[in-house]
Amino acid sequence: MERISNLLTAQDESCGSVSEAGDSRLSRELDAVEAAKDLMLATLCIGTSIEAVAASIRMSKGHFLRVFKRTTGTTPHSWRLGEKVRSSQRDLQKGDLSLTLIAHKYGFADYAHYSRVFKQVIGTSPSVWQAEATHDAGR
Repeated sequence: MERISNLLTAQDESCGSVSEAGDSRLSRELDAVEAAKDLMLATLCIGTSIEAVAASIRMSKGHFLRVFKRTTGTTPHSWRLGEKVRSSQRDLQKGDLSLTLIAHKYGFADYAHYSRVFKQVIGTSPSVWQAEATHDAGR
């Protein structure tokens, strides 16, 4: 009986150290993903390749893609597209740039591409969203 108790104690101790190692790894991965997000935000309008982002945090592209998806629930590409759309909303509210210029400013090939992505992220087209935003601001 004592031997079983010793084995269970040893197993508990080893599981604790595995858990602590896992927590440390998770913390490093979260920090790396936050650094990658910061870089992608800083280069939102000019774009940075996923390979360059991964290299900046000292990960291979494949490992970075897995870690990013595991920690955020989305891919770096999808996350960046969402951030481009959310950033573009500020330009839409100002109303001093055409929709085509806004699309090009954020790296979309053309207005049609920008509009498709905007609708996927926000649920409505940029022109409809802009009209509602400016209407609400005028109240």
